[in-house]
Amino acid sequence: MVANRLYPFEPPWFSRLRWAVCAQEILEEADKKVTTQYFGVPQCLKYKAIHVADIRIQQQADGRPYLLARGDKELLVLPGHVIPELNGLKPDILLSRKSHAFALLGKLTGMQVVEKTGYHVRMLLSRISPALPDLFPLMNARISTSMELHFPSGSSGDEWTLMKPLPATVRCFSEGIALVLFGAAMVEKNPRLVHLTNELTTSIFEVAFIMRCVPSVIQQAVVWLLPSKWRMERSWRELGTFVVPEVIRQKELLASDNHNHDKSSPTSPDLITWMVKDGRTELERDPNVLTTLCGSVAAGSTYSIANFVCRALSDLTAHPDVLAAIRTELAARHVAIKGQWDLAALSGLDCLESAMKETARLAPGTIIVYSRVAEQDFFLDHGRIEVRKGQFVTVSGPARATDEAIFEDAKTYKGLRFCAEEKIEGHRAKPFRSVDSDILTWGAGRWACPGRMVADMAAKVLLIQLIDGYDFRFVGGKPIKPGSVHEFLFFHPDNQMLVRRRKDAVGIKL
Repeated sequence: MVANRLYPFEPPWFSRLRWAVCAQEILEEADKKVTTQYFGVPQCLKYKAIHVADIRIQQQADGRPYLLARGDKELLVLPGHVIPELNGLKPDILLSRKSHAFALLGKLTGMQVVEKTGYHVRMLLSRISPALPDLFPLMNARISTSMELHFPSGSSGDEWTLMKPLPATVRCFSEGIALVLFGAAMVEKNPRLVHLTNELTTSIFEVAFIMRCVPSVIQQAVVWLLPSKWRMERSWRELGTFVVPEVIRQKELLASDNHNHDKSSPTSPDLITWMVKDGRTELERDPNVLTTLCGSVAAGSTYSIANFVCRALSDLTAHPDVLAAIRTELAARHVAIKGQWDLAALSGLDCLESAMKETARLAPGTIIVYSRVAEQDFFLDHGRIEVRKGQFVTVSGPARATDEAIFEDAKTYKGLRFCAEEKIEGHRAKPFRSVDSDILTWGAGRWACPGRMVADMAAKVLLIQLIDGYDFRFVGGKPIKPGSVHEFLFFHPDNQMLVRRRKDAVGIKL
């Protein structure tokens, strides 16, 4: 039983193309909780499933696994209820690095090294997340300044301005991400780093999305026909001209400090500085490896955060009652803290947190989550599910997030559902930055998104100021639907919205 395959010996390229343009429909069909369900061709291709009468699901999708033909690899889609079991497996049994590198075509995009090390993941969790109180004022200042440059200025109540929210938001977050990666001193000395991380990220995704449609046997040759491949290679080389000398400088400085028995912590809480200081192997302190790891963090964060913020703004624009509740909450907090916003003030905003969760639930960054590669054979669900060595496993995000057994009226946006009186305690115990096995915004287990604390802080810095300071309206009154390519959902860069300064803004400045 294989979803997205019409007959046993269908060429994988057809599965690739269907998945590229109709992944949501394919997964939805596979996940339908009915007694008997056919795996047919998605309706968006306007074909008829003729030869698939013998391919059926005999149980509910959340109750049994099934195979999904993605074209590049067959995935074993596991039911969401086995996630706690998966979380208990050690890295020598189940590993995420290979899956992530494979999905973004590490050999073609220059990120193959992430298969060998999760050093950047450890640093984000153990060094960067605890340093957020120190990073907050620096990141806040850079993001806020960029927001003033890229969102409409002028007096309150001016005419509506037509703009593209995603490019503006990406520019704001690029400032924050560059700060986390390279530190304030390096970014101020080399402002080109901000634009470079953005350009590199764009090229990486262009290459990966296009080449995922190309048969594997010809990818290595065809990729060089893409202008984005050449731009990406130039960006990698240019990034190295900044990072490699800095790593060498810091290694020499560290050697001098060790000679003088100086064991103090780095003064700059950025990723490069901590990776150089904590590196114990040649791989972990190799300048070229650290360049790649910094680029991979930028690729995995910039657009994902920006997409989420734009989707949240779109949802709030479509639901003015939720927007009004959040604005009331922000105004009350602003008064309570006397306008002195710090990292602690971003916590406990129940309405905002609820709306963020709801956007993440219904419009996630990817529709398949918890992607891993089995390093050994093992069994799940009391021996009922066998996973074999080398198998790629994943979980359907929508199947879990729209499960009526978990969420009432699950497919309907209810921005304040999580902060309802009967749910408020659980909501506060699991803020947006927390790993939640029902929503799966950040994945789950030991390899859940390591940058979620940074992402949560950066998203709130921008959302709070945009919600307070601006009004948003859809062009022609038509809500914006998320775009999709392969398993990724996104707010299209060309989407436009009408924006203007608010007349009754509180004037929140973080």
